Amino acid sequence: MSILRGYAGAAGAVLLLLAIVLSTVTPVARVYLSIGGFGLLLMIASLIVNREQVIAGLRGRRAREASASAGYALTVLGVVVLVNFLATRHHRQFDMTENKDFSLSEQTLKVLEALPRDVTVTAFFREAEPSRQKLEDLLDQYRYHSRRLTVRFIDPDTHPGDVKRYGVTEYGTIVIESGKQESRTNSPDEEALTNGLIKVTKDRERVLYFTSGHGERGLEDNDRGGMTLFKGELEKQHYAVKPLTLSQGVPADATAVVIAGPQKPLLDSEVKALDGYLDRGGRVLDLQDPGPDPGLGPVLRKYGLAVREDVIIDRVSQLLGGDVRIPMIPADGYDTASPITRTFRYQTFYPLASSIDIQSSLPEGVMVTALGKTAAFSWGETSDDELKSGRITLDEGKDIKGPLTLAAAATKKPSPPAPDKEGNAALPPSPPETRLVVFGDSDFASNSYFNASGNGDLALSVVAWLSEQEELVSIRPKTALPRILILTRGEIFLYLWTLVLLGPVLVTVAGVAIWLRRKKL
Repeated sequence: MSILRGYAGAAGAVLLLLAIVLSTVTPVARVYLSIGGFGLLLMIASLIVNREQVIAGLRGRRAREASASAGYALTVLGVVVLVNFLATRHHRQFDMTENKDFSLSEQTLKVLEALPRDVTVTAFFREAEPSRQKLEDLLDQYRYHSRRLTVRFIDPDTHPGDVKRYGVTEYGTIVIESGKQESRTNSPDEEALTNGLIKVTKDRERVLYFTSGHGERGLEDNDRGGMTLFKGELEKQHYAVKPLTLSQGVPADATAVVIAGPQKPLLDSEVKALDGYLDRGGRVLDLQDPGPDPGLGPVLRKYGLAVREDVIIDRVSQLLGGDVRIPMIPADGYDTASPITRTFRYQTFYPLASSIDIQSSLPEGVMVTALGKTAAFSWGETSDDELKSGRITLDEGKDIKGPLTLAAAATKKPSPPAPDKEGNAALPPSPPETRLVVFGDSDFASNSYFNASGNGDLALSVVAWLSEQEELVSIRPKTALPRILILTRGEIFLYLWTLVLLGPVLVTVAGVAIWLRRKKL
């Protein structure tokens, strides 16, 4: 009995701890359950044979102090559990960096908010793959902004069945699925993932037709004047880009038609085909350079627009070391009310551009927005002699003072259906809204200038608006800004004594003082 009284409690505790350890090592439950059960019986027996000492201890001062400490500990534990529960149910993230380095781009956020159905991302990465953790962190941000996203990581070495089922042939493959749509990429970055999401959630193919046969910029031309960069970015966003012969009419599957810098006038039949396409709710992007007249004046006038016969001269470009004939639209020169340029905050350049004239009295149902305007120091030069000689001056009464509209967007709501004889609305559905965007320049979207400042972003944003994919309005990737903190010698000593030395010393002194006070009590 003396042995049971003196050692049963300690032996029972040791056996119970041993059972807990064994439960994490051995899969045989009866082993650790038997040991744990025996240890628990020893502890109960110890409490029974030592009940007088236990009762006396519970009534003493130390027991009361221990009870108070346990109460404090349980209170703190309850608060921590409650906070974690609320954090799990109401998760929030805050990016406090100046340039939002740890946040997704606005374009990606728009795509995630507009996901029409569930999407599964399956990444085939080995456990020790260096880029796996970076991808996991990135996909965590995606999941934070959309509950429709499911992410799975599969190690190809340990799951050969999944590798065979998906037909994966190399490490680092990312498969994005939604419904019957599938997209694959080997680039674990935001651009590739967002483009994959767009592809698998867009069931209808978006087709862009670029007119040809009038000296337009070539889609397959890799030279400075070509448009292969523009085409490549459009295809990344899963547009089908095709050439168009206007004399054969505009195909029924056309999402939008792009006229990129024609050097010869369009035939009357081609202008008529384009006019009819717009009347049916079509979407057109007209990039028109100074000089050659493509013959689109009558079509543009129906939407309150005209391209002037001038060349924009911009002294601001000269101050920045450029040519005065390369006008610039500053970041604050874009209309913040238009969905195309609402979030656009980059300057753009337009080599040899003409200004856009917006009629004071617009046709019925037409709304026009001046997307971008040049600085006040610019003007529209109308003299060919001055342009050829290089001695360019602002001639009062002849030239057009700035700021000048260089890009404009026009919309026209469809006319309401005419009522029938009984006064009911006609059954045929109304055509969609007509959308037209006109630039007085096409060079800005060419290979030479597409990547200059915000040129490419603006071109992609315009196409996204024309095709009613506002979630694709391009946002330029964030660049990491260097952050350098320069301290004087006095500031270094101040921070050293206050933060490095004084803080720990005060904490230590306070802890010792509290310990001594409690010891005296």
